[in-house]
Amino acid sequence: MSEPSLLAQSLRLVRRELRGGPRGFGVFLACLFLGVFAISAVGSFTASARSGLLADAGALLGGDLEVRLVHRELTPEQRDFLERRGEISRVVGMRSMAGPAASDARTLVELKAVDQAYPLYGRIELAPDQPLSQALAPAGDLPGAVVERALLQRLHLAVGDRLRIGEAVFVVRAVIAREPDRSLRAFTLGPRVMIDEAGLRATGLLRPGSLVTCAYRLRLPRRESAEALKDDLQTAFPEAGWRLSTWRQAAPRVRQFLDRMGLNLTLLGLCALLVGGLGVSGAVRGYLGGKISHIATMKCLGASGRIVFTTYLLQILILGAVGAGCGLIAGAAVPFVVSRLAGDRLPFPLVPDLFPGILVSAALFGLLVALAFSLRALGIARRVSPGILFRGYGRAEGGDPGTAVRIAIAAAVLLLASLVVATSADRSLALWFILGAAGCFGIFHLLSAGLIRAARRLPRPGNPRLRLSLANIHRPGSPATSAVFSLGLGLTSLVIIALVHANLDDLVTETVPAEAPAFFFFDIQPDQTRPFEEALRRLPQVSRVEQYPTLRGRITAIDGTPVEETTIDPEVRWAVRGDRYLSYSAAEPAGAKLTAGRWWPPGYSGPPLISLTADLAKGFGIGIGDTLTVNVLGRDITAEIASLREVDWSTLELNFAILLSPGVLEDVPQTHIAAVHVPPSGEEQVFREITGRFPNVSAISVREVLGNVSRTIDRIGGAFRAMAALALLTGFLVLAGAVSADQHRRIHDAVIFKVCGATRGDILATFAYEFLLLGLAAGLISAAVGSLAALAIVTGPLEAAFSLHPAIILLTLGAGLTLTLVLGLAGTWKALGQKPAAWLREE
Repeated sequence: MSEPSLLAQSLRLVRRELRGGPRGFGVFLACLFLGVFAISAVGSFTASARSGLLADAGALLGGDLEVRLVHRELTPEQRDFLERRGEISRVVGMRSMAGPAASDARTLVELKAVDQAYPLYGRIELAPDQPLSQALAPAGDLPGAVVERALLQRLHLAVGDRLRIGEAVFVVRAVIAREPDRSLRAFTLGPRVMIDEAGLRATGLLRPGSLVTCAYRLRLPRRESAEALKDDLQTAFPEAGWRLSTWRQAAPRVRQFLDRMGLNLTLLGLCALLVGGLGVSGAVRGYLGGKISHIATMKCLGASGRIVFTTYLLQILILGAVGAGCGLIAGAAVPFVVSRLAGDRLPFPLVPDLFPGILVSAALFGLLVALAFSLRALGIARRVSPGILFRGYGRAEGGDPGTAVRIAIAAAVLLLASLVVATSADRSLALWFILGAAGCFGIFHLLSAGLIRAARRLPRPGNPRLRLSLANIHRPGSPATSAVFSLGLGLTSLVIIALVHANLDDLVTETVPAEAPAFFFFDIQPDQTRPFEEALRRLPQVSRVEQYPTLRGRITAIDGTPVEETTIDPEVRWAVRGDRYLSYSAAEPAGAKLTAGRWWPPGYSGPPLISLTADLAKGFGIGIGDTLTVNVLGRDITAEIASLREVDWSTLELNFAILLSPGVLEDVPQTHIAAVHVPPSGEEQVFREITGRFPNVSAISVREVLGNVSRTIDRIGGAFRAMAALALLTGFLVLAGAVSADQHRRIHDAVIFKVCGATRGDILATFAYEFLLLGLAAGLISAAVGSLAALAIVTGPLEAAFSLHPAIILLTLGAGLTLTLVLGLAGTWKALGQKPAAWLREE
C-alpha cells in the first residue's frame, strides 16, 4: 500500500486542525481584512471615478471636440470649417459681480452664457424641473437666469427674485441641480450663474480686453474621429492660437488629482497592512506556541518537519484567503455603496464596477504580507524537537527558522516591494515609500529593543508595583515589542499627516494673509484706471495699490521648439497647460529680485524682450539669451529672455511669470488688474464702493479664497487622516492580540501575586503601570519620528516653514497612553478574577 503524498497528508491534518474553527486567529483575520480592504477600496473607488470620467467624457467636455479661445471668437472661416463637420454649440464664460436688484450687496460669480444647442451631451437638471431654454427665455421685459443654490444662500435670494449682473437685471427661474460639463466644484471662485447669449450682451460686460473665454463644442458623427479633426484644425489654421481638447482629454486635472490621491491613500493602506503584518506574526507565533506539544507528538509518531511546515502553512494560507477575501468583497463594494448613498453629491461621475486587476493586486499584497510575517514562526515550529515532551515545557520563541526559510522570507519581502513599484503610478514615490517603511521598521525594532534593554538595566524602584511593571516589560513573552511596533507605526502616520496638515493650514490662514492684499480687482477697462485710482485714494483705509495692464496668452514654443516636443519639469508644467496672465512694464517692479541678466533700459523700444521667473526658466531648461514664444489673441510673439526674477508666489503679491518689454502689447485689447491692500476693518467699505461704482469690475477677496483653500485642505486631509486612523486601528488590534497571547502568563502571575498577599488593586496597578510605560514609550517615539518626517516633507517638497504644534504632539501622547492602557487592562481583566486554588492544583 503506497504512502499518501505530502500534500494529501497535510490537507488531512489541516482539516482536523480547522474543525474547531479559527480560534487564535481573530487578530490575524482582522489585520488582513483591514489592510486588504483599504487597498482594494481605494483602488476600486479611484478606478470607478476614472471610468466615470471616460464614460461621461463627452458631457464633461461638452462635446467630442472643444475649441477654446480667450478674449476673442472664431473667425467666420474657422466656424464654417467646424460647422461642416458636426453640430456646434458655443459657451461663453467670464467672472462677474452679481447681487440683488434691490440692494447694493455683491458677490463674485462664474457667469456662463449658452446658446440653444447647449448641452450637446448630457442633461442639465433644474429645480423646479423645466427645459433650460424655457428658464432662460425672457418673460415680460426681463430675461431669465439659473443659479447654484450657494448664490441664493449667500445673497439671501429665492427663485423668482431679481438678480443684477452688470447693466442688466434677470429673474432667477431655477436652481442648478446638475451641470453636466462642470466636473469639479471644489476649486471655483464663485457660484455659477447661467444665462443666454442675448442676456450676456445686455449686461454690457463684453468690452475690449475683458477676460472672456469662448468655448466651441462640436458633436461629431463618429466620436473616434475627434483626434483626426484636431490634427486637421492645426494644419488648416496653424496660427490660430486656440486650445484644442478631445473627449479623451476631458477633465485631465480631475484625473490627475484622483490618481495622485489614490496613490497616496493606497500607500497609507499598505502601511496599515504592514502594521497588520505584526499582528499576523504575533497570531501565528502565539498559535504555534500553543501547539508545541502537539507538534512534538506528531514528530514522535513519524511526522517529518516538512509535513509540519506544510500543514500549518496551508492552514495559514486558507485562513489568510478568508480574511483577504472578506476584505476584497468589502473593498469592491465601496464604489457601489458610495454611488448609491452619495453619487449625486460627488463632483465627478462614478461608474461602479469590479476591477479584477486591482482586486488581484490587493489579494497579492495580503498574501505576501501573510507569508513574510508568518514564515519565521513556521520555520521555528518545523524544527521543534520531540524531546520537549520529556522536558515538560517548551516554547517556540527565539529559535532558528533555518536558512531556507530565511531565503523564503527575503523572497516574499522582495516580491512585496516589487509589487508596490509595479502597481504604482509614481515609481519614484513608491521607492521612497519602500525605503521609508524599511527605515521605520528598522528604527522601531532598534527602539523597542532599546526600551527592553533599558527596562532591564534601570535601578529597581522602591515601589513594588513599579518594580513589577518594569520587570514585565523585559521578561520573556512581553508585549513591549508589539506595542512599540504597532502603536508606534500607527501613531507615527497620524502625527505626520496631522503636522503636515497643520502647517499647510498655517501657510494658508496665518503666514499668507499677513502679507497678501485684501482684494484683486479684474477687468478694469483702460478708461477706468484713473477713476478707479481716484476712488481708492478717497478711502483712507487703503494702504497700497498695485496696478498692471494684463492679457491672457499661451506659451507655444520654448527656444524655438513647440511645447509639445519639449521636456518640461513636472513642477512647472502648469505654465504650458493653458492660457496664463502676462503683462508688460517699462520699470522694474518694486521688490523684484533679479537673479540673472538685466532689466531693459528706460525708454527701451527695440525687439521684444521678456523677464521670466527663475523657476520657469529652470523647469523649461532655458536661460538668458534664449527665446520664448507666446500666443496672444492668435498672434505669436517671440521674445528674447533678458532677465530672470525670483518670485515668492506664497505671498500672493501681484506678480507675473512673464513680463514683456514696452512696445509689444500696448495696442492689443487689454484690461487692468489691481491688488489693493486694506485692513480687515475696511474691506467691506472698499468692496461696496468699487463694485457699486464699476459694475463690470470683478473683485476677488483673498480672505474668501484662502477660506475655500483651507476647507479644501480639510476635506482632503480628512481622507488621509481616516487612512492613518485605519493604520492605528490595526496597531490596536496587534496590541490586543499580543496581550491576548500573553494572557495565560498573566493569569499565572496574578495567581502567584494573590498567594503572596497582593490585592486586586495591587495587581491592577501593576498592569496599569506597565501599559502606561509602554504607551508613553510608543507615543514619545511616534512624536519624535513623526515630527522629523513631517519636517522633511514640509521643508522639502512643500518648501514651507515648519511649526512643531505641541498640541498635536500632546494629543498623540494622550492617545497612546489612554488607548494602550484601555486595551491592555481590557485584555488582562480576566486575570484578576482567577481563583488561586484551581491553578495551584495544576502545578
